[in-house]
Amino acid sequence: MLTRALLIVALTLTLIAPSSVQRGLDIYFVDVEGGAATLIVTHAGESILIDNGNPGPRDAERIFQAAKAADLAQIDHFIATHWHLDHYGGTEELSKRIPIKNFYDHGIPEKSIDDPNNFPRLIAAYKAASNGKSRSLKAGDRIPLLNRRGAPNVELLTLIGMQQTIPDRADAPENPVAKEHRAIEPDTSDNANSLGFRLQFGDWTFLDLGDLTWNTEVKLISPTDKVGPIDVYLTTHHGLNVSNNPVVIKTVRPRVAIFNNGPRKGGHPDVTKALRAVPGMQAIWQLHRNVTVGPELNTTPEFIANQEEQCRGEHIKLSVERDAKYYTVQIGPNGTSRRYKTRGSGERS
Repeated sequence: MLTRALLIVALTLTLIAPSSVQRGLDIYFVDVEGGAATLIVTHAGESILIDNGNPGPRDAERIFQAAKAADLAQIDHFIATHWHLDHYGGTEELSKRIPIKNFYDHGIPEKSIDDPNNFPRLIAAYKAASNGKSRSLKAGDRIPLLNRRGAPNVELLTLIGMQQTIPDRADAPENPVAKEHRAIEPDTSDNANSLGFRLQFGDWTFLDLGDLTWNTEVKLISPTDKVGPIDVYLTTHHGLNVSNNPVVIKTVRPRVAIFNNGPRKGGHPDVTKALRAVPGMQAIWQLHRNVTVGPELNTTPEFIANQEEQCRGEHIKLSVERDAKYYTVQIGPNGTSRRYKTRGSGERS
């Protein structure tokens, strides 16, 4: 019998569900104002939360409200991409509001390389919430997810962790775009160690690379492309320009992009320009208006969830239809909504 640890690298499980159960896949991009919190609810009703925002009640409550909107009784899988307080700092408060079943990370260090003052308290809270049973992910690991017979498969693949990527395929051609990469000053922070994931539901694909930075994220597309064209791109590192290497964006060619930015953090104009230059880009959505720049350097106003710096924290919801052929992005329960077609499998060759 497989141990729980081995399930990480096992093939996804199959759930034989009644044919009357009909649902797609939902993602809630929760506004944690410059942190990160991405709540995924699969077609089998299973939940994955990637990062949980900052310490304190604000971000935890916003995540909890998204979980309530998704009708969740628990968070099945929580993933901390790296040890910065805006990504795992909400663990203590969130665990008071809703049970969290499984915890994953890139490995717990003895001390923080970036935040020695806050790390001892926050990591103690993380260990307490997980009962000391968090599991380290490495490139190639899959979160064990349920699948429903007769429905498109869902898979969450770890593409990178601790700066190690999944291997290049032996028959993969070199990526010509990778030659355009120009290295910048090396990043010695834990951002460079972030876990990064590709979520697939049938032909539909989503990319979340945590806070990976410029010189590390390029490893995913050099010398060959290990990601492939995607449908939806969550801007890396809140949309800062020390990440979101243009050669990565140019290689994965997203159709829709979503900034998990705050009013004064992320949403950098350089990243907006790189996304606008992608052939076939259909829309750019932002959790916040970047209040430090003018309207021409933000996206279309109707695609911004929170216009004011002091806001109520509206989320963005993405819903993939049950056949995975179309998906909708919407601001909150009643805001702007747009429907998009999933890339066909032939476009991924």
